[in-house]
Amino acid sequence: MKNLLKFLVALMLLFISCLNIAAQAVGTNPEEGKGTYKNRTFFNLERYWDDAKALNNPHKGWEVHYYSNSLNNYGSRLAPNDSLHDFPGLTNIYMRLAWSYIEPEEGVFNWQVIDSVVNRWVKWGKTVSFRITCKETTIAYATPEWVIKAGAKGEIMPGGRVQAWAPDYGDPIFLEKLENFHKAFAARYDKPFTSYVDIGSIGEWGEGHTASSGWVDVPVEAVKKHIDLYKRCYKNTTLIISDDFIGQRDTDDGADYEIFRYCREKGIGYRDDSANVSWYLRTLGFGPSCIRSPELFNSVYKSIPVVLEHDHYRDAVRNGMFRDGDFEKAIHETKATMIGFHHYPREWLNQNYRNAIRWANLSGYWYFPKFALLPDTLRTNSDRNYIRMTWENHGVAPAYNKYDFSIRLVNKETGSQFTQTLAESDNRTWMPNEIIAEHCIIHLDKNLKEGKYDLLVNLRSRADGKWATTEFNKNKNIELPIKNERETAPGWYKLGEIWVK
Repeated sequence: MKNLLKFLVALMLLFISCLNIAAQAVGTNPEEGKGTYKNRTFFNLERYWDDAKALNNPHKGWEVHYYSNSLNNYGSRLAPNDSLHDFPGLTNIYMRLAWSYIEPEEGVFNWQVIDSVVNRWVKWGKTVSFRITCKETTIAYATPEWVIKAGAKGEIMPGGRVQAWAPDYGDPIFLEKLENFHKAFAARYDKPFTSYVDIGSIGEWGEGHTASSGWVDVPVEAVKKHIDLYKRCYKNTTLIISDDFIGQRDTDDGADYEIFRYCREKGIGYRDDSANVSWYLRTLGFGPSCIRSPELFNSVYKSIPVVLEHDHYRDAVRNGMFRDGDFEKAIHETKATMIGFHHYPREWLNQNYRNAIRWANLSGYWYFPKFALLPDTLRTNSDRNYIRMTWENHGVAPAYNKYDFSIRLVNKETGSQFTQTLAESDNRTWMPNEIIAEHCIIHLDKNLKEGKYDLLVNLRSRADGKWATTEFNKNKNIELPIKNERETAPGWYKLGEIWVK
């Protein structure tokens, strides 16, 4: 028994000795989440995460349906000076209007209908996007009557709330007049403040199907002509097409795949206009998200943003299709970067503020800085200074624009600063559900004063972004889900402290 006791005491002493050795190798500061190991400094940033924080970041998030198939829905209920500044993650204003509202006579354009919206909201830092339709269910002539008088073929269809004229979408006169319109429209709005344009010239409400026009499939060649028309007119703006152009065809003849292939070839992105629509659940037996063709979005989301909108809000609530998890599931399945809804924005926000934060953060990219590793001391006479940053993207999609990653050293005694943008970093590679580490070289100013410094990091949008670049988007800080006390200046987040010699 005595020998056993001696053995246990010796074992305990050995264990304590190992702990002391480890403590010498790895020092920790629980207040800073900082450790040192073999001449390196390590910062654990997870302790500062705040995933409930409302972020307002460019190129992603909410869009408001300002015009939704008529001039009365939905932005018209907003006060003229209401910029929805308190709507978390709101970045885009979406306008869906019939062609006849804008060109009531050939070559005579009612631009004020759109300019009155664009001028205000771009000034308030938002982007805009458009769909111009040729067939509606609440007005007889979404395509202007003068197009019909010019000889375009089509017919009055009984479906919908009114008997409405539906074009022959492949008719050459119709296509000629439509392209003339889009040339004029693009000359005015194919600009950096436009985030995307829908290919919305076929089917009910521009969705590509003919649900109120006899469920007749539009020929593939006609669909291709419309895609080509938009590609000729819009040189600078992302083009988006409804998934119903592909997935709601009446005959299973392979045409859906041909349209899918053509969209891929032409670089067209997708949108889904019908998340949480009860018809899909009742009639087709889909789950509550009601995403019919998630594979479409999976095929493009890595390079082109996906747009998602949920059903008319009152219908979704009445039909039990707006439980908290249902729309979130649709965001995950489509990997949506832009999200929207059919309803009056103030009323919707008042009833869904917490969801508005959660879903805006989840859509698109959502960057969490995880770890930072550096030398234990940064030296002005060394070419081996570096920072190794580890990131997690908790969003459902990548970013499609490159953001500059920068560090800043702030002298704790004098307040003097040193800032460097790290060229090796590329946030576009930070894919959802992946953990990414980047090793970046730090080139210190040779005249930097010796001392202890706060180490800060920043992400910032570039002025040369290709998608949705406005004053709101360029040179704007990317907000991170970090506790407010770690944000020492707008967009700058403290990792911890480090010595400079």
